[in-house]
Amino acid sequence: MKMPLNLFIFLTFLIPYSTSIVSQILTSVSIFEESPISTIVVDLRPTFQTLNVHPDQAVLLHSQPSQPFEYINGRIRLKSRLDREDYVRKRLCLGGNVLECNFTLTLTVNLNQAPFNYILSQPISCHDINDIIPKFSQLESTISMAENVPIGHRIPLETAIDLDSPPYGIDHYRLVTFENHEQHQFSIVYDNQSRELELIVNEKLDREKIEKYIFKLMAIDRGHPPNIGTQMLTIEISDINDCQPKFESSVYNITVAENTLPEYLLKVRAIDTDIGSNAELTYTLENDHNGLFLLDKTTGILTLTHSLDYEFHTSYQLKVEVHDNGVNSLSDTCIINIYVLDQNDHAPSIQMKFNPKFEHNQDGNMAYVPENFDIHLPIAFVNVHDQDSGDYGKSQLTIEPSRLFYLEIIRPNYYSIKSLQGFDRETTSTYQIELRARDFGQPSLRRSMTFDLNITDINDQKPLFKTNYTFDINENNQIPSVIGQVNAYDADQGLNGQINYSIEPPTPYFIISSIDGIITTNTSFNYETKRQYNFQVRARDYGQPPLESFAFVEVNILNLNEYSPEFEKKIYYFIINENSTHKNLTFIGQVKANDPDYGDHITYSLHDGEPLFTIDQNGNIWTEAIFDREEHDEYKLTVTATDNSTAGLIGTTTVIIKIQDINDNYPVFIWPDPDEILHSLSGVQSQRTDPANPLSQFITDIVVRDDDIGNNSFVQLSVTNNELFYIGSNNSLWLYNSSILPGTYDIEIVAKNLDLITKKIFHVIIYNRSSSGTNLLYYMRRRFSDFSLLIIIFLSFITTGSTIFLLIYYLWMRLHYTGDVKKHLYGSRLIVNDEDKSKQNSPQTKMNILSTNHNHDYAVIVKQRKVCCIICFRENIDLY
Repeated sequence: MKMPLNLFIFLTFLIPYSTSIVSQILTSVSIFEESPISTIVVDLRPTFQTLNVHPDQAVLLHSQPSQPFEYINGRIRLKSRLDREDYVRKRLCLGGNVLECNFTLTLTVNLNQAPFNYILSQPISCHDINDIIPKFSQLESTISMAENVPIGHRIPLETAIDLDSPPYGIDHYRLVTFENHEQHQFSIVYDNQSRELELIVNEKLDREKIEKYIFKLMAIDRGHPPNIGTQMLTIEISDINDCQPKFESSVYNITVAENTLPEYLLKVRAIDTDIGSNAELTYTLENDHNGLFLLDKTTGILTLTHSLDYEFHTSYQLKVEVHDNGVNSLSDTCIINIYVLDQNDHAPSIQMKFNPKFEHNQDGNMAYVPENFDIHLPIAFVNVHDQDSGDYGKSQLTIEPSRLFYLEIIRPNYYSIKSLQGFDRETTSTYQIELRARDFGQPSLRRSMTFDLNITDINDQKPLFKTNYTFDINENNQIPSVIGQVNAYDADQGLNGQINYSIEPPTPYFIISSIDGIITTNTSFNYETKRQYNFQVRARDYGQPPLESFAFVEVNILNLNEYSPEFEKKIYYFIINENSTHKNLTFIGQVKANDPDYGDHITYSLHDGEPLFTIDQNGNIWTEAIFDREEHDEYKLTVTATDNSTAGLIGTTTVIIKIQDINDNYPVFIWPDPDEILHSLSGVQSQRTDPANPLSQFITDIVVRDDDIGNNSFVQLSVTNNELFYIGSNNSLWLYNSSILPGTYDIEIVAKNLDLITKKIFHVIIYNRSSSGTNLLYYMRRRFSDFSLLIIIFLSFITTGSTIFLLIYYLWMRLHYTGDVKKHLYGSRLIVNDEDKSKQNSPQTKMNILSTNHNHDYAVIVKQRKVCCIICFRENIDLY
C-alpha cells in the first residue's frame, strides 16, 4: 500500500523537528467539480487570527503539483479546471474511486513564539456533478441474425460508459425506432447489478417481409435532467432456405405445327423469394423424348431440336422439375402439354405501297416523312393475301411497334398504316416498322416484313445557348486577340441546324466569327478608361423562316501595372524658419505622386534613410530636428514612391528644404579687439573727413559681425554715454572736436540688430603727438608708473607659473571636456567653442545667453574663434 504523498512530506518535516512542530487537521470542506476558476474553497484567515499570525506567514506545501488549488492571502482557491473524473482516472486524488475524490493540502505556518512551526492540514472533498454524457464506443453498431431465430432469443449488446459517480451513472436504456415509431419485434433488458444489456426477439422474423431494422439505442443516466447517449443499432436479417420455388403455372399448353423447324417453344419460370444461393434455381426435364426437346437448366427455355410429325405423334407431355441450391434444397414440378397441329401449306403474303406524297427508295422498304406530317393521313397501304381456303385462308395482320402505329381496316385484308402521335425528328429520327401476318390454319402460318420510316427535318428548333458568357482579357492587348468562344446548339439538320453568329447591335470593340463563334478584339483596351463591356451575341439558323436566340456576353478588362508612380513636381521647395521646429513632429510639406493604374496604393519613402526627416504614407514630410541656418542652410532629399504591384514600380522626386534665417545672433565686435583705443591729437588734417562735421577727427573703424543674413545682419552703431564721440559713415568712430583735452575717456558703443543689442565699453586714450619718444614714454609711464621693479619681477614669476598652469589645465580640458572657453575682453564676454559649432548656434544656448544677467547689462556673445588667434591678435595690439 502506497503512502500518500502529503503524509510522506508531512512526516519528513515532522520527524526532524518533532520537538518544535505542532500540527492541526482542519475541518474538511467540499467543492463541486467544474467550479469556476478562482472559486474560494476555504478562508483560513479566522484560523490565522486564532494563531495570531499574518496570512503571509503561511506557505502551501506543493507536495502534489497537479493539485488544482493555490494559496493566496489566507485563502485557498481553485487555480485550474477541476474535473473529478480526470483526477480519479489519473489517481491524482485520495480515494481514487468512482465514489470519492479527496485532496489534502498542507500549509506550514511560522509562529511568532514557540513552537514557531505549525502545520495545518486542510482536507478537501470534490463532489460530482452530472457532466458526463453516456458514451458508446461506436456511434453505429450492426447485428446480424437469422430469420428463423426463436422468439425469446437474446443477444448481448454493448453498454455505454458514464464516468460520473453512481448517483449520476446510467439508469436505464431505451430502444426506439429511428423515426420514433412504435415497434414490437424487439425489446431490451438491462440488469443494473451486472450491467448487462441484452436484445430480445419478441416476434417471429421473416426476411422476405423485412430484411433490416434500424433502431436508436439510448443510454439515460440519473441526472436531473438526465444526459442521454445514443447509438445507431442496425439489425440485419439473414436469409435461410425457407421458401419453396413455385412455377408461375403448374400446366403449360402449347401447339406446334408439324414440319416446324427447330425453334424456341416455351420458357418456364419459377419464383423463389429467398436470396443468394437459396434463390438460385436449376431446371431439369424428366423425359426429353430421345432428345427431341431440350430444356436449359438455368433459363428454363424449352426448344425443339427436330421437326415434329403429326402422323407419328399428335401430342407430347413433359414434366419439368425445379429445385433451389440452398441447404435442404426445395423443389416444385410442372407439366408441359405440346399439341402437334396438322400442316398449313401456305403462309399469308404481304404487299405494301407508300403514300405517293412521300419520297421512298426503289426497293420500297424506306420512306421519308417530314416531322410536321399530319397524323390523320395514311403513311402506307397494305394488302394481305393467303392462297389457302377456308379458315386457313383467313389471315390476321399486326404492326409493331403498336404503341406508335396502328392499322386501319379499309376493307377485308386491306389496311392503311397511320401514326398514333406526331413526329419529332430531334427525338426520334427513324422508325423500323414490322408487319406480321398469320393465318388461322392449324398450325397458323406467319409472314412478316420490315421497312424503315425516316423522319425528315423542318426548321422547328431554334439555336440555344447553354449559358451566358463571361470572358477576361488583360488591358493593352494586341489587335486582334481572341477572348473566347460562344457556342449554340441547334437540334435541326442541314441548313436548319447551321448557325450564323453575330453581335447585336454591332460594336466597334469586338468581332465574332459567324461560323464558329470565336470572339476577337478590334481594339486595345485600357482598364483605367473602362473595365467592363457587355453585348449580345445572336445565333441564327439558315432555315426558312430562320430562328434565332441571344446570349449575353460580359468582357472584363484585367488591370496591368503599366504605370510607375509620377510626382506632380520634379522638384519640391519648402522653407522653414530656423529654430522653429520642436521636439515633437513638425510638418515640413507634402509631396504627391499619382499612379494612373487603378487600385495601386503608393508607399512613400526617403532615399538612403535620411535621419533628420520622416515621411508618412500621405506624402507628408515631418521632422523632429531643430535646425540652425548658420550651420546648414539647405537640405536636399530624394523621395521614392513605390506602388503595391509585384514588380514594385517606383518614381522619384527631389525635395529641397531651405532653412530661413531669423534674427537669432547678437552682433559681435571684431575690431578694435582691445578695449583701449589710442588716438593722437594732431594738427595735420586726416585723410578721412566728415563733411557734416568739418572739425571732427577720425579715430578708428568699428568692425562688427552678425552671423545672420539679409536685414537680420544689418547692424546700427551708436555712442550712448559720451557726447564727444559719434559714429560716422561705414561704422567709423569720430571725435567731434579736436580741441578736446588729452586724457582717458570711457565710451559705450551700442551695436543694434533689429531687436538684439550688444554693448561694449572702450577706453579712448587721447594724447598730443609732440614726439614719438615722448608719446611712447608717456604710454609706458602710464603703464608702469605704479609698479616697482620688485613688483614687476614678482609679477613675471606669477605670470610664468600661471601660463604653465593654464597650459596644463587647457590640455587636460581638451582631453576630457568639450566645454566652452570663456574669455573676458574689456567688459565684454566672449565665449569661444572650438569643439561644437552646432552647440554654439543652438537656440537653447542662445536662449541661455539671452536669459543670463551680467554686470553693466552687457549681452553675452557666442562666437567661434580659436584661442591661439585671440592671443596673437591681443599681442599685436599690445605691441602697437
